[in-house]
Amino acid sequence: MRSDQPDYYELLGVERTAEPEEITRAYRRAMRAVHPDASGTSGLFRLVKTAYDTLKDPASRAAYDARSRTVPPEPPRSRPEPEPAPDPGPRPQPESGRKEGAGAGRPSGAPPRGPSFTKPQAAAPVSAPRVRPRFGSHWIRVAAVAVWTVVFLAAVYVLWPAGLPVGFLLLLALPLVAVPLVALEPTLRSLSWLWALCVLMFAGGAVLAAAEADGGAFWTLCAALAGLAAGGAGLAASPHLVRKGRELDRLIAPDSLDYQIFNVPGAGLDGDLARQVVARESAAEMERLARLDGVRIVHALAPPQPPGQGPHYVEHVVLRGDRLAVVMARRWPAGTYAWTGKGAITTVGRPFPGGDTGIGAAVKEIRKVVPRGVRVRGFVAVLPDDPVRSPRARFPEPEYGDLLAGDLEQVRERIAAWLGEGDPVVDRRVLAALLPHLRRP
Repeated sequence: MRSDQPDYYELLGVERTAEPEEITRAYRRAMRAVHPDASGTSGLFRLVKTAYDTLKDPASRAAYDARSRTVPPEPPRSRPEPEPAPDPGPRPQPESGRKEGAGAGRPSGAPPRGPSFTKPQAAAPVSAPRVRPRFGSHWIRVAAVAVWTVVFLAAVYVLWPAGLPVGFLLLLALPLVAVPLVALEPTLRSLSWLWALCVLMFAGGAVLAAAEADGGAFWTLCAALAGLAAGGAGLAASPHLVRKGRELDRLIAPDSLDYQIFNVPGAGLDGDLARQVVARESAAEMERLARLDGVRIVHALAPPQPPGQGPHYVEHVVLRGDRLAVVMARRWPAGTYAWTGKGAITTVGRPFPGGDTGIGAAVKEIRKVVPRGVRVRGFVAVLPDDPVRSPRARFPEPEYGDLLAGDLEQVRERIAAWLGEGDPVVDRRVLAALLPHLRRP
């Protein structure tokens, strides 16, 4: 069996231990989905028929199983890839102890921790990536804010006019201390009158102190009030930093970053077997990128869309550092394709159904939800209509701005080269931004 031949069991969606009756039922379901009259293709139709003819006969099935266990290694490629760390692959674990995501090991009834995914793959322990921001880094920021506040309050104490009673200083400091306490409590944070009371108390204390100060101490008092305002701003910022840090820790727990692959290829495509097959085949190629340090792969997303438009389905997202690749996979016949001026794809100079993949809109919407500074590019990976006979699709000009198209291998190589230019860092904020848009299996 050639190394590029699809897995017949995976194609029909059955286990290798499936009974003949189960294979027949799976074949009938597949034929209804891939028939050319049901938006399927002739190449995929013939491939499903070949898979069934092979697996329904015990002798041919045994020969196929024997060949699949002796697949020769993949020949070296002409274009070298970046030298990533060795890929240890998924480590088999017993069912009782297998980690099924970031919430493994928590008590029943407890809220889930971290992103939910059902196909975990352990990351290489020798290539643990840097994490940005680090876990617990919000406490470092809070400590910096505390130092900021203490410095300014000390300056206020030094600058406070000697002739003014200390009671005015206490009156001004009271609302500044109340602000972070109000911000920490959600029920108090929504009360606008409480915020107004703090502002009025500070303003009233400032007016009374200015009225009592003589002419020579007025400007010294103004400097002290400015120092109080700066220290109060630091106190007000600390609850926000703590809240944001805790929220990020809940979304992306430390143990979730032990995995490189999130979600299941083709999730949410129930009833569309043809697209599920495309998603699984393209996922196998994209997951080779997990050998690069710091790479995380998220399958099956539906980014938000402007009103009046349907959501676009994104088969894969690959991220590393401040770079994020959006990948859509399509099964098209062999031919010459090109980009239009609006980001759609044409063949022989003419548009065709499905050529407007929506990759441009998906890239635009994902840019809106990820943090600023993250570079997003779109990739359209074309799988051959007939995997056995068809040659590759051709793209004389594969790039169109931040969009790129090509066959599956070319797209993977371009993504590997592009991501390899960045730092081997996992940005938790990017993962947290993608979680709400996952399609569930």
